[in-house]
Amino acid sequence: MLKVTEPEEIEDALFEYHLKLASTILSKIKYMSPRRIVEIGSGSGTFTIPLLEELNNYEVLYCVDSYTGPYNQDRKILESKVAGKKVEIVEKDAREIDKIISDIDLVIGHEILCDLNSKQAKEVMQACYNVLEEGGVFIHSEFSPFALNRSEEMLHIINKYSEEPISDTEWFSPTADELAGISYRIGFSSIDVNYRKVPIKFMKNAAIEMIKRWKTKTEFLEKYQDEINRSGIEYPMEQILYCIK
Repeated sequence: MLKVTEPEEIEDALFEYHLKLASTILSKIKYMSPRRIVEIGSGSGTFTIPLLEELNNYEVLYCVDSYTGPYNQDRKILESKVAGKKVEIVEKDAREIDKIISDIDLVIGHEILCDLNSKQAKEVMQACYNVLEEGGVFIHSEFSPFALNRSEEMLHIINKYSEEPISDTEWFSPTADELAGISYRIGFSSIDVNYRKVPIKFMKNAAIEMIKRWKTKTEFLEKYQDEINRSGIEYPMEQILYCIK
């Protein structure tokens, strides 16, 4: 278990977490060498940079994000991280990427569908399907909506206290069955779901810092700070969806 207790430890810990996750995700598609890649919901690059560490011989990575609302500063952060790399930042809603991008080998996303309701999630996945070449792969990693302990459950509770929710979400995260069903109805084949637990827990000052980063209402800490101090916040299982066009 990677335990993070101080704010200055957070960036290194998140990099290690997402590097392990990216390695796990890409190990499933060792048979292909994607050259044209889209990352949806790239944000400030928390997953993007570890992903780039694991990619070889790619031609271009399109980082797609609308950068609206509470996330409007994330583009500048990402730009500073990817300077000099084979990356193009596309400021666009993921539901509209098929209007400007095509002939993609791989579409990959991490923690984006949790911000959308079921109709929006389907629209995003349809656009991802449309931009892929035949035989192209869509991969999405999302936290499991099932908490295994109180530390994981705290993340679910924090989600309910979002200061600026993007949409009227119906879930903390969609279940793997829901995502697989949407994928099948869109037309994807060879649908598979893997689960991976990368143990990481935020404790004490690091937990408080993460709560602030997630733009959480002050009422949350007023109610739960003592419990956060005791149990911390733990990331749940990752559910990783793989589909082929």
